[in-house]
Amino acid sequence: MSKKKPVVIVTRKLPDSVETRMRELFTTTLNLGDNELSQEQLIEAVQKADVLVPTVTDTIDSELIEHAGPQLKLIANFGNGVDNIDVAAAAKKGITVTNTPNVLTEDTADMAIGLMIAVSRRFVEGAQGHLDYQFIIITVIRLVAV
Repeated sequence: MSKKKPVVIVTRKLPDSVETRMRELFTTTLNLGDNELSQEQLIEAVQKADVLVPTVTDTIDSELIEHAGPQLKLIANFGNGVDNIDVAAAAKKGITVTNTPNVLTEDTADMAIGLMIAVSRRFVEGAQGHLDYQFIIITVIRLVAV
């Protein structure tokens, strides 16, 4: 006897590898058009889903959570933070809220190091000077060629 797979509803387009794996593990409804879901569509989703996978562009407020069916046990936010979700309202209904922590940590560190190097080595000024220098050389070559 096979166990029923959890129903997962994804509100926006996710990376292909993530969507493929979700289809393998769960009964998954994807938003292939990557269109923002209306409030009515979100209400329908929370009434059907065992797991809702919103992104940071979706507002999961107390009004929406009130419409959630008893089967909704998890809101797994695909993004860093949960500012878009009323965590207290979810907790009152026994719904766990998760996110994707530390997803931007390495990218932020890379950007910080890159900016420090750019400032200390004066890359911007060098690039601007290089562009001006190229213009002068091209102008001189054109004048000499005449």
